[in-house]
Parts: sequence; C-alpha cells; structure tokens
Amino acid sequence: MSELSISIVLYNNSAGQIDKVVKNLLNVTRSFTGVEIFLINNSRDNYYLNWFLKRYENSKQIHIVTADKNRGFGAGNNLVLNRLNSEYHIVMNPDVMISDALELKKMVHYMDENTEYGLLSPVVKFPDGKVQHLLKQKSNVLDMALRFTGFPGFSSRKEKFVSLPDGYASTHPAENVPGSFMLFRTKILKDIDGFDQNYFLYMEDCDITMKINQVSQTIFYSEAYVYHEWQRENKKSLRGIIRMLQSMVKYFNKWGWQLY
Repeated sequence: MSELSISIVLYNNSAGQIDKVVKNLLNVTRSFTGVEIFLINNSRDNYYLNWFLKRYENSKQIHIVTADKNRGFGAGNNLVLNRLNSEYHIVMNPDVMISDALELKKMVHYMDENTEYGLLSPVVKFPDGKVQHLLKQKSNVLDMALRFTGFPGFSSRKEKFVSLPDGYASTHPAENVPGSFMLFRTKILKDIDGFDQNYFLYMEDCDITMKINQVSQTIFYSEAYVYHEWQRENKKSLRGIIRMLQSMVKYFNKWGWQLY
C-alpha cells in the first residue's frame, strides 16, 4: 500500500498550469512512499491538452485517465476510485499549490494520530496569503440564497455561515468543507463510493462531507494550509448560475429542505 495518492480533474486547462501543479506535487511528496498522481482529463476532444499529457505516458508516478465524456467533477474523481491503493487520497483542483512538504506532512501526521477522522480540510489561502472563507456551516436554503444572490443585510448571519469571526483559528470538526483540497482516508472514501455523480458541478463538496460524517468524521485542521486561486464560475456566467441552482435543488432534495 502506498502512503498517498492524488487526483486532479482537468477541463481545458493550460499546459502551463498543469506543468506547475505537477512539479509542485512531485516536489512536496518526495518523502512519501509510492505516491501516485492521477490526472483526469474531462476534455477528451481538446487536441492540444491530449498531446501535452502524452509527456507523462512513461511516468511511474503520474497516470493519465481520459473520460469518455465530461460527466462533471465528482464523476471524474470517481474514475480512479477502484485504482487507489493508498492510505490517504487527496482530491484537489489544478489551481492549488502546496507551499512545502511540511504542510502536507502535518496533515498526514494529524490523520495518523486521529484515526476517527475520514476527511481533513486545511486552511485555504489566496496566493497573497489571505484566508479564503470557504469553511461553511451545514447548508440550508436561506444561507445559500443569501450567499448566492448577494442580498444586502444579514451580515452577522452571512459571517456565521462561513465560520466567521474565529472558525479559522483553531482545529475543530466540520460540516461543510471546500472541494478545492480534501485529504481523505482512502478506505472511508471507498466505503461511501466516492462522490455522488448526480452533481455535475457545485455542491458535491457539501454532499461528500455529509456522506463522510455519516460513517466517520470531518476535521478542519488549522495548522496547515494550501494556496488556491479560486475561480468562481457560478458568479461569472449564466451557465455557471444555472449549474449552481441545479446542484442546490439536487442537494436539498437529497438531504432535506431545511429553510434556515
């Protein structure tokens, strides 16, 4: 069994971004044994991306998995579920960077020492070092509506939903962690059959935290961090808005329409 595996879902990403994240991961995982990195290509018709990924064909550590169709973030990550032979598995975005090996070692050590946890979420920072307020309370209709629409007022409620003012200062159990970087205990991830593939994009991180907490526990670990560029498509395009609304309906249909 290897110590660590990592999966990254790609969709029309640039060669520069992929090269950057791969080099970063190879650097920070040097002290781990048997590390495997899975690059999951959800854009099979992107000729240039397919050509670029061929450079990793002979690598023992890096594996290219090309989806026959783009079925979304969760389904993409699930493509490697049966191939995992690791103790811990990281799901991360291609725009995430780990500053050094120590940050990753701290996360793994915490999981080694606290076997009751099946999922760990570190602090997520912007490249300038500011904390991204992505650690949320359990989703309900009112809080999601306020966050999604940007409706004025309700400032104290909005802050509480994203664990402000002090939810990022200490390590504590969590109900709703961001999907930009998730460290799973691989056995637990397999026990819950990975991500719910009914979500194409958005809310799958809320959903999988709920699934993990049914069989194990999730921890927000304040002693380690990663950097994330954080692209918010749901507020940039009509397509993103529609996808977000569709995911919210699927989530509440599954977990209950808690209004507030």
